[in-house]
Amino acid sequence: MAVAPSETSQAPEPQVPPAPAEKAYILEAIWFRKGQGAQRYREYLESASPIASRYGARRVEALFSIEALRGDFEPDYVCVIEWPSIDTYYNFLKDMHYRTIAPIKEEAIARVVSLHCRRVM
Repeated sequence: MAVAPSETSQAPEPQVPPAPAEKAYILEAIWFRKGQGAQRYREYLESASPIASRYGARRVEALFSIEALRGDFEPDYVCVIEWPSIDTYYNFLKDMHYRTIAPIKEEAIARVVSLHCRRVM
């Protein structure tokens, strides 16, 4: 005996939209090269910022170090950039326009520490 399609059909599962990607915060501590390092880094920022903005990046904070109060950590410059997601940040790094100016950053810095951070709620 054949079963009617309506007896075996189940209602389709409701589609649950994917959860929004978690924002990524990239903290960078930068030590400039002696000589023109700070100036070259400013040139890099002028070129890179519009590209990063197209990816939804937002500067949360930018700071110059005054003195190390404790520990051995005294970069010249520290910044925190908010990205829509870590994947967005990685896509930015692969952007063909960004890749043409990335060497300016490398010329400007002697050392960098980059951290992927999560906001504390």
